[in-house]
Amino acid sequence: MKTKFITLSIIFLMLLGCSDDDYTEIPSNTLEADAYTENQGDIYAGQAVALNGSKSLDKAGKPFQYLWRFKAKPDGSLSELTEETTAKPKFTPDKAGNYSVELKIFNTEFYDTDDLAIAVKDVETPPVQETIIISENITARRHLANVFDDPNKIDYLVTGDIHVTDLLTMDPNVVIAFEENTAMYIDNPGAIITTAAASSFTTFTGMNKVPGYWKGLIINSNSPLNKLDRVTIEYAGGAIAQGMEVATSLGLDNEGRGHLTLVSSIIQYSAAYSVAIEVGATWNTESYNVYRNNNKTLRLPASQLGSLSSLSEFQNNAENIIDVIGDRISTTRETVWSDLYNSSENMQYVVKGTIEVVSGLRILEGLELYMDRDSEINVTQNGYIIALGSTQYPIKFLGRESVDGGYWKGISIMSADMKNELDNVEIHNAGSEIMDGLQFKTAIGLAGAHGAKLKLFSSKIVASGGNGIYVENGAELVRIDQIRFHENQGPAISMAANQVKTLNNATAMEFIGNGHDGVEIFGSQLLNPDRSETIWPALHFGASYLVSGNLSIQSGLKILPGAIFKFAEDKMFGVFPNGYLIAQGTANNKIVFTGASTTKGFWNGIRIQSTSALNLMDHTEVLYAGKTEMPGVSKIASIGLDGDYWANLTIKNSKIAHGHGYGIAFENRNTSMNSDYNMVNVFEDLTLGNVSLP
Repeated sequence: MKTKFITLSIIFLMLLGCSDDDYTEIPSNTLEADAYTENQGDIYAGQAVALNGSKSLDKAGKPFQYLWRFKAKPDGSLSELTEETTAKPKFTPDKAGNYSVELKIFNTEFYDTDDLAIAVKDVETPPVQETIIISENITARRHLANVFDDPNKIDYLVTGDIHVTDLLTMDPNVVIAFEENTAMYIDNPGAIITTAAASSFTTFTGMNKVPGYWKGLIINSNSPLNKLDRVTIEYAGGAIAQGMEVATSLGLDNEGRGHLTLVSSIIQYSAAYSVAIEVGATWNTESYNVYRNNNKTLRLPASQLGSLSSLSEFQNNAENIIDVIGDRISTTRETVWSDLYNSSENMQYVVKGTIEVVSGLRILEGLELYMDRDSEINVTQNGYIIALGSTQYPIKFLGRESVDGGYWKGISIMSADMKNELDNVEIHNAGSEIMDGLQFKTAIGLAGAHGAKLKLFSSKIVASGGNGIYVENGAELVRIDQIRFHENQGPAISMAANQVKTLNNATAMEFIGNGHDGVEIFGSQLLNPDRSETIWPALHFGASYLVSGNLSIQSGLKILPGAIFKFAEDKMFGVFPNGYLIAQGTANNKIVFTGASTTKGFWNGIRIQSTSALNLMDHTEVLYAGKTEMPGVSKIASIGLDGDYWANLTIKNSKIAHGHGYGIAFENRNTSMNSDYNMVNVFEDLTLGNVSLP
């Protein structure tokens, strides 16, 4: 209703009597009131009503004021307007019925009004809630909100396999159930996000609470958005889902390079694995997760083991095993493997296949890896391994079974990285087969092709089917100390001549029941490019060197008292022109050169071509030599001096015995020896005699 301004008729008559010169313009009302409600749709009792008069105006641009009032209300209504002198007052109707509201705008001269009629309905009874059926693929963005406040009721029911190819988000407390033998697949370019709440979980469950009732939730999508935060996944793992190799409650498929972050979640009552990640997929875990009452626990590629939180809990699972699948570890950051600190179960990590370390791998104290049949760890040229255990919590590499001949292959190192280090580590039952890039079975192998390096401390190597440690020519055992070798079928250590010097830093090594209790020196040459002198130490507690191939001494060598060298059949110790030999024992601690078998003439002997005045054999024994003639020495002998090179040797306080030829053979008059050699040494049981003169 519009109110118009009415002027007094007398004023009108007075104006008629005025002349044109006395004319005055009559003021007009330029106010226009406009009232409306902001509520959309039906209005119910108890619902706030927002009024709005802000579209009202004065065409002349003058200021004005507002005043709202009820003109009519339902009988018994006590509703009142608030902020009635503003452009936007409110009221809450307390009764159903018709309300009439007037807006008046005014200034010092004029006013205008507008009326609103508002119909208010009784509050309707909300419709009965029902479980929402999901029977078709989700191809557009979808948000799953709670249908029922009761967490025991099912909000959504999946009736068949569902593929999600867009963003699916879910609220806390949502319960989504699955019919028998169904699965949900998150496919590229889709993603799944569950919204976290402190004590509210999103639940994926079976329609029937039976382990293995449905297949599981499978992540094929590589979207970084994929995140399950405070979810419970239960009663799945009944069959192998599409794209997976095994049955699992939660699976990451490698076909789409599945990617997932799992946070503070519970996976329980699986008929198979709780989580299975295929090689090529990736997961991250934040905080810790709980795996309980499952038939199996986890199946992870080695590259993803570092994503398993050490605080994760494993409770009442049928198999307390984490299967670690052979895989390439190749990342821009160092991968860290750690033991579980928060588990009530004694979990076993079982490694299956070959783990290829292409980048850095660090293993923390206390971790125990059970190696499956013929599995191995290969540290490639560009990778490194750091395994730092402690006295209380050593790191253990164990064969899953203990059998003669080794159960798994071992650890091979191709890398020259100085970070390679094993400290307080135990290796059991390795050496089942020869590892790629090596020549012999061994628990630890260092390849020479790329100059592999390793530091080894306070460790134990047990029951290898081959060597304990094998260091190829060109590789380097940078440091070794306090190592125990027990019951290895081959030599405890095999190395080239150039590597024997590293044993000088070893304060203690223990050899018990090995194929050879000590160090094998295979056929090789000793040569220091700077011509510096090399020192070979004695091995304690009855341990000895096994010389399995011909040795070529091309630079200076000093052998310390007590060292024992046992030579394989028909092998020779040669001191060449640029080298020299100082073998200086003591009366109570002799240096011994003997045969690996105490058979007369078992090995060839010591051949001297060097003219060096440093050549010395003092308090030594040379036993069971003289197998065949040595090059440059035409007679069979335990010690032969090559005349073509003007060989020189001082020998005293020594014993030469049980030789198949002469004790000492001089090739010609160009050779030289201390003049009293025949008086200050002992010769026994030599088939051809003590000395062959030129």
